[in-house]
Amino acid sequence: MGHAAGDADGRADGPAALTTRSTSLLFAAAFVAAAPPLGAQTWRTLTSARQYHGEDSLAVSVTYAAGEFRLGPGEPGSLYRMELRYDEDRFTPVRVYDPEGPRLTLGVRGPARGVSFASGRGGGPAQSLDVFLSPEVPLRLNLELGAVRSWVDLGGLALRSVRYRTGASETELRFSRPNPERCDLLVLEAGAAGFRAFSIGNANCRQVRFSGGMGEVSLDFSGSWQGEMSADLDVAVGSFTLMLPRDAGIAIRVSRFLASFDKTGFVRRGDTYYSSRYDSARRHLTIGIRAIFGGVDVVWTGDGR
Repeated sequence: MGHAAGDADGRADGPAALTTRSTSLLFAAAFVAAAPPLGAQTWRTLTSARQYHGEDSLAVSVTYAAGEFRLGPGEPGSLYRMELRYDEDRFTPVRVYDPEGPRLTLGVRGPARGVSFASGRGGGPAQSLDVFLSPEVPLRLNLELGAVRSWVDLGGLALRSVRYRTGASETELRFSRPNPERCDLLVLEAGAAGFRAFSIGNANCRQVRFSGGMGEVSLDFSGSWQGEMSADLDVAVGSFTLMLPRDAGIAIRVSRFLASFDKTGFVRRGDTYYSSRYDSARRHLTIGIRAIFGGVDVVWTGDGR
């Protein structure tokens, strides 16, 4: 096993934070592309876990600079499980549990520059981090990811808030099952490369915020939310696709500069576009879009019954 920063008694070691400036998301790809080749690598594996002891909530922070990343629900009775494969010469594992929060911090500490999610030296397996979280505990989840290829399924987790921030990455985010908790806020921040989110309606969040840089972005708002949901979408250069359920009442306001907007299926009233079934729908989604360059395409999902 490799050495880890922090341990189960919650000593003060924690992961180095990724930069908080949103502009860094746009330029992260350039740093990776200009990085020199990796030198010698010493690969280690680490498994860390903790049992569920009746916690009534948990704040979880995951920081991961580069590699492959997976996150999903864990087994009943387990608070968390982490499986990490890392380059010992460049990174230090982080696993800190603070029972006073309670708060859980996971990931690796090391350089954000000069690494990517490509395979290891000589074509070997890439660095990887797998995290499994308890579906029994209400979570406030914060993910800070760098040059990462990620597959994240938050379906079935009890989410009260989610912040997902990623740089030069390829992301597949799913809410495959409904969230049993009422979520206050879902924040998604994406840099370069591709970002796809599926069944956002299952997140059961009152408010969704997305800001995106360069690349292809697809946001699918299907799912089982009830009542009112709002989304604030800030889109820069790239291709942007909205997937919207036919049975929901959709209202969209668009502010754009050199960007197109697909109006198919909408009726304009003043400065707002409404779906044809808006007035009779039992649930509603209000979207504000700011788009620069590129285009906003709309795909309708479901049969609308």
